[in-house]
Amino acid sequence: MNKLKLILISFIFLISTAFALHKFYIGVFQIDYFKEKKSIQITTRLFIDDFEKVLHKKFNKHFYITTKDEVADANTYIEKYLQEKLKIKVNNKIQNFSFLLKEQEDNVLICYLKIKFSDKIKSLEITNNVLTEEFKEQQNLVHLNNNGNKKTLLFTNDNNNQKLNY
Repeated sequence: MNKLKLILISFIFLISTAFALHKFYIGVFQIDYFKEKKSIQITTRLFIDDFEKVLHKKFNKHFYITTKDEVADANTYIEKYLQEKLKIKVNNKIQNFSFLLKEQEDNVLICYLKIKFSDKIKSLEITNNVLTEEFKEQQNLVHLNNNGNKKTLLFTNDNNNQKLNY
């Protein structure tokens, strides 16, 4: 019986440490179109440590995002990075978004972005390369809501561009 307990405890330890040692790379993006607000609102959720690592490599600065030591112009760099790596075309026209604000929730950085848009969405094309230059395993889930028409897309290093027609 003691041998069985030892095997069971060893198995549980092995399984739990295997999951603890393996880091996963995922970002979650929510894109909502609100015709009455004449805007497309985007919420990004990314692990802060991964995002800081990418920003540091790109801009050669330590950002210390959402800490008392955060660089004064961190939002400008964050917006610049996201503008480069997240492209949104609506009705075959590239859209620029505004960076509204950011906040931290546990170890996740949440950024709020907005596109002014008042027409009907006929097509939506998204290119999402956020964090993929550093983390080849990075996966970005994009949840879309276009006036109640909901869809979820998965973006990877090999599949970073997708188009929807409405």
